[in-house]
Amino acid sequence: MSLTTNMDHQLPEESLQGGGRWCVGGAVRVAAVWLLMTLAGGGSAWAQGAAAAKVSAKEQVVAKVNGMPIYASDLDAMVKAQVRMLKAQLANEPAQLRKELEDVKRRALNELIDFQLLEDEFFRLGGVIQKEDLDNDLAQAANGSFNGNREALMAEINAIGIPFEKYREMRERLIIVSAVRARIVNNVEVTEPMMREHYEKNLQRWRAPESVKFHTLTILKTSANARMLADSLRTRMVNGGDFAEMARENSADSRAGDGGAWPWTSLADINDQVGMVLAKMKKGELSEVLEEPDTFLLLRVDDIRESDPLPYESVKEVVKKSLMDELAKERIENRLCRLRESAAIQKMGSA
Repeated sequence: MSLTTNMDHQLPEESLQGGGRWCVGGAVRVAAVWLLMTLAGGGSAWAQGAAAAKVSAKEQVVAKVNGMPIYASDLDAMVKAQVRMLKAQLANEPAQLRKELEDVKRRALNELIDFQLLEDEFFRLGGVIQKEDLDNDLAQAANGSFNGNREALMAEINAIGIPFEKYREMRERLIIVSAVRARIVNNVEVTEPMMREHYEKNLQRWRAPESVKFHTLTILKTSANARMLADSLRTRMVNGGDFAEMARENSADSRAGDGGAWPWTSLADINDQVGMVLAKMKKGELSEVLEEPDTFLLLRVDDIRESDPLPYESVKEVVKKSLMDELAKERIENRLCRLRESAAIQKMGSA
């Protein structure tokens, strides 16, 4: 693929907020992992004619956006990427993982539709992309997330199960979609009163790491039927079994002699994986069975001690970024709503 036309020109002001010139090269700096975990699909709209020639005549169409097809292979690639992301993010939250996986296909199709809508907007406004932009982006993908290790990048692509040419098309689409999004949020501004209001409405976000009292029960994976034992113990606890008694009898960690009880401990002093789970739990809550590299783990939160929110001035820049991100997401979603309303969107089947 080769594009040589220059994108540095004045675009119409009537449909996207923000003025000035719109240049792909300076607008997009996105890590490869974000793409690999959230984006799949065919080539960009300018190349759909050529891409269509490569698609099997038997390829199933799962949706159409203004007459442009979205193929089953695109949806399958998106689903695979999202499943891989969810399993990594929610490895220690099996209940939430099951819930998210139930709806992954519908969400993936909706995201592909939104990507196509934003591509259409890009080309409707006269946007073009230079070949150099794509070449630079591919280099940044390897440098940004894999420390310049192309083999590591290729391994991640292979793990998702897509050919490299497909990956190049995905990167091109990401450049286009990110450029449109950047244009939409170009003039997002916040004032001091807005920032203070955002701070007051979200005080929980600005609290220092809280302390918790909790219990643990650890089963080594080297134990016979370790996972089955952990599941069985959790079921007994749910049905009224005594956590401390079962921890003394079965746990392999340093707190077993105390029935798995830990004193008040700051979340900042707990390893990241366990700390993130504890941070989301409520007083009296029992965790799912958590899987770590060498163990299965059960947690119960006995009490929570919250700290006072950090002073506004000390988190002012964090508050500003949080508010700008929130407003940007709102502006993008509003624009997508208008694009969806005016588009001819067809979904085939039950996706």
